[in-house]
Amino acid sequence: MHSHQPSFIPTIPTPSAPLVVPEVFTVALPRPADACYELFCAIEIIPEWLRVVRTTVVTHRDRHGRARQAAFLARLQGATVGYSLLFRHRSMDRWLGWTTPDGSSITVLGSGEFAPLGDRSCLMTYSLLVNLPRGGLPGWGDAHAASSTMIDFRDFVMRTL
Repeated sequence: MHSHQPSFIPTIPTPSAPLVVPEVFTVALPRPADACYELFCAIEIIPEWLRVVRTTVVTHRDRHGRARQAAFLARLQGATVGYSLLFRHRSMDRWLGWTTPDGSSITVLGSGEFAPLGDRSCLMTYSLLVNLPRGGLPGWGDAHAASSTMIDFRDFVMRTL
């Protein structure tokens, strides 16, 4: 797994710092890019692979049946948080982006992209930013959120595909 900060990653201002850049990681997956992308876009099964998410409910779908908005309930170190995410799909690029709606008490911003490395493997690029209100929640927004999520997804891919 590699960490890097490409210039095209979106940033957001925060009260404590003028600019926050999401963590970005890449990992090679020994499975086809299309299959990995489809699995990653199956928002309703996120609780099966992401340890901190307990429930997911898709609240709005686009005309293709893909999730456009979903509600999540996550639990970390005894704290529970509910939040919603809005999704953007770029299927031709095997890219999925998400963000919390404007006015949310927390900010979650990220994306996942799957580039073919041949017929049987791909490179997953994953970015994540979690910005919490002062005081935050235990275990949220730490420096390893993106890498932990990628590990959870990689393990799920290996078990599922």
